[in-house]
Amino acid sequence: MSQTDDEKAMERVAADAARAAGHSVKLTGFARYNAQLAASRFQLDNGLVIVLLPDERAPVFAYQTWYRVGSKDENPDRTGLAHLFEHLMFKGTTKHPVGELDRELESRGSQTNAATWVDWTYYTCALAVRPGNLATVVDFESDRMRGLALTQDVFASELDVVKNERRMSVDDSVMGRISETLFATSFTRHAYRWPTIGHLEHLETMQLEHARRFYDTYYAPNNATVVVVGALDPVEAITTLAKAYGAIPASKLPERRRSPEPEQTEAREARLKLPAVSAHVAMGYRAPGQSDPMHAALEIASEALLTGDNARLYKRLVTDEELATEVDGFLSPFAEPGIYEVLLTLRPGADAQRAIDIVQEELSRVGDGLTDGEWRKAQNGLTLSALDSLKDAEGLAEQLGHHETNSRAFEKTFEAIRRWENVQRGDVAQAAKTFFDPRRRTVVVNQPEST
Repeated sequence: MSQTDDEKAMERVAADAARAAGHSVKLTGFARYNAQLAASRFQLDNGLVIVLLPDERAPVFAYQTWYRVGSKDENPDRTGLAHLFEHLMFKGTTKHPVGELDRELESRGSQTNAATWVDWTYYTCALAVRPGNLATVVDFESDRMRGLALTQDVFASELDVVKNERRMSVDDSVMGRISETLFATSFTRHAYRWPTIGHLEHLETMQLEHARRFYDTYYAPNNATVVVVGALDPVEAITTLAKAYGAIPASKLPERRRSPEPEQTEAREARLKLPAVSAHVAMGYRAPGQSDPMHAALEIASEALLTGDNARLYKRLVTDEELATEVDGFLSPFAEPGIYEVLLTLRPGADAQRAIDIVQEELSRVGDGLTDGEWRKAQNGLTLSALDSLKDAEGLAEQLGHHETNSRAFEKTFEAIRRWENVQRGDVAQAAKTFFDPRRRTVVVNQPEST
């Protein structure tokens, strides 16, 4: 069956579901990965996007609701609301009281979970394909999209939970404080500068009315994508979704004006003296957003620098010069330009500046090119990791939801697997020269008094 025939089949699914549900359903996108896996995007009149991928490999399905709202959408003087809703959304609705969602899904062999980050918030569960399971999940998820029971007691209770989480994960955590300082120092204007969990002083003054306003604005069909992956009949699935969500009104979304981060032209540094067994160093380099072609080039560079005992930074800092006990790093898959992080745990007595200089040397050396072995290892490792994320329904759903939410392009899930094939060695060298420029660098050093 050709792709044209595939799309025609999905258009018939949309038409059949619309007739059965009594709501408009339009096919707005289609992408095939291989003979077994192809995904379609549908849209309802109220703006809800549905990404469906029939997957017959196992009699299970994953159901995820992605909201295009993260910490970057918050008021800089009132941070933490996006993450707070990750908690509040499990506290019941006017239709389903607190605890019913968890009890019902656990009785069906599933557990629910959620995550919030800078660009998005999503809710996920996976169940066996059995009578009533899809309808039950759709009932709960469509209900809590607009029917959340936001009472003062529930709000205050969950706010206390979040404040305690903040204290444990940031205020009482050396690495939490270092990470928060790194982003606050790296970004001076962009909304990535504040932590997703929020600042404690903002959590302390947060009011129920702030939460209600946030919920009414962002938890709406025209700001959401529902992703369904699994062994489900497409017409039944889309019909069930259209019936449940079709009558939910869209919200008036605010115009999202981003403050672009100014070009960093001088190195920045912050020093901490938090109690710890050893010193830590965090280094951040301004990096492109995930959709930028240079992002893939930096992923290859990062593999050569960090992955495995023979990676350049590990070998130099841990094996050869014995300055560090741990070397880690991360290239943020942000929708907008973020940072590339390098994190070091130093040996007692190690010279932090010497470690910083070595990191800079090795990152700069990438601009001279990678060896054949490094090139093969990086491409193979990245491809394996991408394929691994597609091996089950939940992994597939997460990738589809992430790309649709970050770039409104679910098809990048399949393109991502092959994106490193299009990267040339010169691209990696150029990316290293551009983004590993020491003038674009931010360093945070935690040097405890006793080390």
